[in-house]
Amino acid sequence: MTAGGHRRCEFYVGYPLPLRSRGQCYNPSSMPEKSHLILTAIGPDRVGLVEKLSEFISGHDCNIEDSKMAAFCGEFAVIILITGDGSQLAKVARDYREIESETGLTIALKAPSARKATEAFIPCKLTAACMDHPGVVHRISGVLSQLAVNIESMETKTYSAPMSGTPLFQLEAELAVPVRTNINQLRERLADVQRDENIDIEITVIKG
Repeated sequence: MTAGGHRRCEFYVGYPLPLRSRGQCYNPSSMPEKSHLILTAIGPDRVGLVEKLSEFISGHDCNIEDSKMAAFCGEFAVIILITGDGSQLAKVARDYREIESETGLTIALKAPSARKATEAFIPCKLTAACMDHPGVVHRISGVLSQLAVNIESMETKTYSAPMSGTPLFQLEAELAVPVRTNINQLRERLADVQRDENIDIEITVIKG
């Protein structure tokens, strides 16, 4: 896997627990129930895009609960989870063309899908590093999918070794491992990938 130079920033607001349920938002019980809206945007990167988007959202009395954004080869992409009451989110959906015109971004909005029955899982972190070559993400994600492990977030990057200039690959991911999944079996399957692909792989449980 290869990629051009890029920069990445990520923001996360949450309440880490050693054992939690997929699809649940962990808000303090004192906070009122809020509705959610997902905004995605992509377009030419330039200074001030995050400010413009956050100003638009806060100007509609809504909040950014979670977001992930990155710029690759001059293109900016972001996904934002917006919270607010129904009328506030309706105004965001009504007015988003204004910020689209102002920023030059292509924006899409979507209400989150209905939540499925929750399943208890253990949060884990997976890291992998190797000389860059095709198929690394495919091999690792294939093992995770076969064992019903969900990838909740993932970041990859390629870079040159300081002395030799050899292209290197690095992956970091947060996983939701169902309690019904044998984590030792997961480690064994990843060890097979590690041997076959000459990758250093480590998986650890995220403690609250």
